[in-house]
Amino acid sequence: MNIEGQDRIKLNVRVKEIMTVDPVSIDVNATLEYAAKGMENSGCGCVLAEHGGKIVGIITERDIVRRVAAKGLRLRTTRVRAVMSSPLIVIGPDATIEEALRLMANRRIRRLPVVEGNELEGVVSLVDIASALADKAGFLSDFIQAFTRQSSEHYESWYA
Repeated sequence: MNIEGQDRIKLNVRVKEIMTVDPVSIDVNATLEYAAKGMENSGCGCVLAEHGGKIVGIITERDIVRRVAAKGLRLRTTRVRAVMSSPLIVIGPDATIEEALRLMANRRIRRLPVVEGNELEGVVSLVDIASALADKAGFLSDFIQAFTRQSSEHYESWYA
């Protein structure tokens, strides 16, 4: 490690390896109640909003709390287009999770639609990235424990 502490482990995991494929999308004219049910049924914290077959926005659980409930809007009558985040901030499938994290931090968002060309490939979230990092940390931990165990067994055989 250099003096400034700039050396880091580079994470070469690609967004396409951890993203959620086939995210839920609904029309921009759907109600927020319908969007919330879509999130509940899919187990996902967001739905993408489409208009004319093109994804034009995103709405998250957080949006529903902050932009709807906190303002006293009604889920049954408020339309997705009224509270969705648009234009979309997207990332490509071959971007690294480090690049995704940097973009999320800079834009203060928690989910990124993954787009290649004009085609939606999926959505990557902070939870997806955290899971990938936990898996990688678990692998490294297992490797270190196995290496340490082998080394200590090797040294113990010398002194037996």
